[in-house]
Amino acid sequence: MADTRSPRSGPAVDGGADEEEEHPNNKSDLLNIGVYEEDGDPGFLHLFWTRVAEPSGTTLMDFELNQSGTDCGNGVNKVRTAGDLLLEYRIEQGGASAQILAREWTGTAWGTEQDLTAIGQATGTINSSPISAANTGGVSNVNLNARTFGEASIDLDFLFDPGECRSFGTAFLKSRSSTSFTSQLKDYIEPVSVNISNCGSITVVNQTQPAGVADMFGFTTTGGLSPATFDLGSGGSRTYNDVLAGTYTVSEDADAPGELISIVCTGGSDTSTAGRTATINLAADENVTCTFTNRLFGSILVHKLDDNSQPLAGAGFTITPGDIAMTGSGTGVFCSDVPYGTYTVTETTVPPGYTGGAPQQVTVNTSTTCADRVAGGTPDATFTNVQQHKVIVLTCHQATGQLVASTVTHDGQTINTIVQAPAGTTEAALCGIAGFSGLPHGATSLSVDVGHDETP
Repeated sequence: MADTRSPRSGPAVDGGADEEEEHPNNKSDLLNIGVYEEDGDPGFLHLFWTRVAEPSGTTLMDFELNQSGTDCGNGVNKVRTAGDLLLEYRIEQGGASAQILAREWTGTAWGTEQDLTAIGQATGTINSSPISAANTGGVSNVNLNARTFGEASIDLDFLFDPGECRSFGTAFLKSRSSTSFTSQLKDYIEPVSVNISNCGSITVVNQTQPAGVADMFGFTTTGGLSPATFDLGSGGSRTYNDVLAGTYTVSEDADAPGELISIVCTGGSDTSTAGRTATINLAADENVTCTFTNRLFGSILVHKLDDNSQPLAGAGFTITPGDIAMTGSGTGVFCSDVPYGTYTVTETTVPPGYTGGAPQQVTVNTSTTCADRVAGGTPDATFTNVQQHKVIVLTCHQATGQLVASTVTHDGQTINTIVQAPAGTTEAALCGIAGFSGLPHGATSLSVDVGHDETP
């Protein structure tokens, strides 16, 4: 972050402002601050600064790392909390390497000084010759004079304790007038947002096709996430914050409804999926989201009956969309497993001698399979086929009991009656069947109530 104020403009720091002061004033000669976390084993926190010119005497730069994002009363600085760090960059005039010192905020004051250089957990240096603007790597758009660019690297093992999450959200640079910790502050660059952490987050998202279903899906985790198991509905999510770097898995339970069609993880540098499981090798600062997508299946159960409410075999049904031929049991029961949705069931094969039923619409929104329903489930649609009838007309000479040819017309169709008895019977027998007598030659009208003794 660059200091947006003009060099050496603004109010001077008064003599009372020192490192214990949370809201120092400004007397500018600092230009830029930079903070970069390099993950790895070991990992490093890299810091740099630029300034207008080298002062006489010792260079003293203090990088303050704050965990809180809460503003102080001045609206710029952040409230200090226990565990905040002060990293002092100290280099003598003409020196080539810097001494890096550290203090931790106790809650009321900065704690005891630790020499990180002496214990091999930090190093620092300064440019001994000018750096052209083209070679600053974007740090500056102007040439940098000798001894106006300093950098330091701190081992992340110092910042973070194993097994404990810690995150710093802002960095703040100040310069001091002397090596005395209570010496006057000369300049500062206001806090810049950073993300320095040994932890990350894992978010699990559950999506369904179609969206908005009422089904719940169970998940199981490993690696120490808590809770280790949880349930999500359609569109639901669970986020684990402050997760230490390490290996974790998230699995959708095998008995979850529907069909798991994809697992997609984003935001991580090392994730993989296999079967119903996502494996996450979480690095510090990573925020990984794994989305599980399930396609929901239910079933359509159809019963086929005749007009006496008895099971009727010999039919066939098709489900649209999809043109799915339903599976029949041979006893008037048909069932097919299908994705959630709304369908039309059409009787495409009608048993001989029966009239087919009209198409019916069925909505599938419950995770029940044919295996569960065929034996005795309530059907989603019942098709009742009405039996068809044949009307037989015989015409006889009333006096002789002999068959005589006649034409019979029904619904525009004309046929001739038989004039010879079929084998096994006689004309007299046929003409002795109940009928109408006394009719003359010529056209006559009949009204037939087909199947009048049956319940349609």
